[in-house]
Amino acid sequence: MSQAAPTKAEIELASRILSRKRLLPFVQRLNDRYLAGWVHEDICRRLEKFSNDVAEGKSPRLMLLMPPRSGKSELCSRAFPSWHMGRNPDHEIIACSYNVGLAMSFSRKVKEVMEDPSYQSVFDTRLNPNFQGAEEWGIDNARGGYVAAGVGGGITGKGAHILTIDDPIKNAEEADSADNREKLKEWY
Repeated sequence: MSQAAPTKAEIELASRILSRKRLLPFVQRLNDRYLAGWVHEDICRRLEKFSNDVAEGKSPRLMLLMPPRSGKSELCSRAFPSWHMGRNPDHEIIACSYNVGLAMSFSRKVKEVMEDPSYQSVFDTRLNPNFQGAEEWGIDNARGGYVAAGVGGGITGKGAHILTIDDPIKNAEEADSADNREKLKEWY
């Protein structure tokens, strides 16, 4: 006897369950045209382990160093924070970039993901309606939140379970400057 094909409801339920557990299916749920290569699968596996280690209180470190336009910002600075907070709404994230404008751009993108109906069908985590700035915002009925800051900017006194640094140097000219590299090292 052959089995009946899964119903749309069964497929949707399976997608929701898989998206809660795994980052890449979550990304593909948000963008059904997302084409993942082996490197994106590897990044997602590393981010999943990192997320689990953070949740277990292990204080892990993860550095992903890749050329521009490799897809790391899409995964690490847009999808990962929303996915991690969906699973851990009490966690705080600080996101830094070479200037606060870029960091706030990532902040807005994370908020867009969390307001997407595809996200809200997977996670119960919601933005706090009374605390939704671009530079800092919170999670409703939880202790978690998000802070965006430029390198060298105001994160003193703020705690985080996860600190991301995406594009800490603006361009090759700044990267070639020994003074800029030293300032960045001191800030880090």
